[in-house]
Amino acid sequence: MGGIFISYRRGDSEGQARALSLELANYVGPDSVFMDVDSVALGRDFRLSLQESLKSCDAVLALIGPNWLDSADAAGRRRLDDPDDFVRQEIATALRRNIPVTPILLQGASMPAAERLPDDLKDLAFRNGFELSHLRWHSDVHEMAKRLGLGDAEGSSAPPGAPGRDATEASRATRTLPHWLTRRRVIGGSAVLGAAAVSALAAPAVYRMVRRAAAPVLKSVSFDFVTLDAKGERLPPDRATANVFSEPLGPNARLEMVSVPGGLFTMGSPRYEPERRPNEGPQHAVSLKPFFMSAGPVTQAQWAAVVALRPAKHIHELDPFPSFFKGDELPVETIAWNQANEFCKRLADLAGRDYRLPNEAEWEYACRAGSTGPFHFGPTITTDFANYCGQGGAVCGESGGKSVASDVYDGVAYHSGGYDQGPPGVFRGTTTSAGTFPRNRLGLYDLHGNVWEYCLDDASQNYSDAPADGSALLSGAAGAGKILRGGSWSHNPAICRSAYRDAIAPDNPGWLGRIGLRLVFSA
Repeated sequence: MGGIFISYRRGDSEGQARALSLELANYVGPDSVFMDVDSVALGRDFRLSLQESLKSCDAVLALIGPNWLDSADAAGRRRLDDPDDFVRQEIATALRRNIPVTPILLQGASMPAAERLPDDLKDLAFRNGFELSHLRWHSDVHEMAKRLGLGDAEGSSAPPGAPGRDATEASRATRTLPHWLTRRRVIGGSAVLGAAAVSALAAPAVYRMVRRAAAPVLKSVSFDFVTLDAKGERLPPDRATANVFSEPLGPNARLEMVSVPGGLFTMGSPRYEPERRPNEGPQHAVSLKPFFMSAGPVTQAQWAAVVALRPAKHIHELDPFPSFFKGDELPVETIAWNQANEFCKRLADLAGRDYRLPNEAEWEYACRAGSTGPFHFGPTITTDFANYCGQGGAVCGESGGKSVASDVYDGVAYHSGGYDQGPPGVFRGTTTSAGTFPRNRLGLYDLHGNVWEYCLDDASQNYSDAPADGSALLSGAAGAGKILRGGSWSHNPAICRSAYRDAIAPDNPGWLGRIGLRLVFSA
């Protein structure tokens, strides 16, 4: 097959387009993937160059996201109803030349009806398309490549380097990188791995190797997950299924771990999201490999069991009962990042798995569970479905017998106990037990509110240097704080959004009763 031309709108699907170009290069090679004007050499007439690129292509993939038709991109470029719009020109030219054009529907998008398209694009509405899910990104791309007849897709069960290959083949692929990864090459304007990046692949891991445990035995769990409308009214529940396994922690405690499929998602919040903070951008595409995550925050029973079974420290001493609020099924809290990291190392020794704190990208990906709004519930949240301060103000409650209640948090004033059009609610003044509130679509709970959760990443001003592969951002700077996610029982709902980021010094446990942890390990 000849070249593939990827047509996309910057403000709608740029991250997905770049990720897709890298994946498809595994099948046809990087020189056979084109991405609109980014593939044009400086100084050349992009109109002529696009025409030439289309001549050498046997397929055009029209990436259609939620805003593809109805709005200009973030930089204010032209809309599809403008005859000078690049996207319109690309697709119209391909249709006129009878080049196969496949609409690729990204998550949250639907194919516009013919009457909503310009006359020269109406035929697109009748073309057989394909849907790409963020949660099944790698497998969906492979299926799409197979149906397009690309490279070795017909004869393999997964693309090169993708999850699911046998161990021998995966090991060989790691030792021998494709030739196009060993030199700098530009595809669609973005540099693919060069020599420095290849060297980084061999960098030592953050965590030491641990003895290997047997592969987990998974069981399927079905459940209802809740979504809300803009005013906080519960919508009819949907049914979902998660694959889970239980890690034994002695005779009286077990840890439920949920399988999280790999995929691509857009990290950060859009500029129009209510109460958005500057450090939540710029939005960027992140591709993640599969991993396991604890269904909820680590409980006090789980914490005490690990400390009892593994009392010897790596670096830091651990109190088996550090929490302010007491209860076996309540989340462990009032712990510093250093202590949470110590707990992960001790659990890794016991279980033989590389238990660790989640990377910030893993945390947000799991929290969103395929959603793109402020909460995995939808555009708002209520205290019927999460534990936060619904009575108003930025922070509620006390710490050490002194009130910490305030309308201002991190320099921003919050007044309503509701979020956007959602209603105010109650203030419980305490943590809540594991499983009190519904799971999200992936089978995880308590990602909004209850207790803050630590991430591996160092604090950063924004995402300008964020890794695109979902790895932790470790600056190495002395005194760098550590990222916190999810908000807590004492914070305003806006602070509990999927994209909200906070940070704290690694030796500071914060206000009493408010900071805990959640666990992951790589699949």
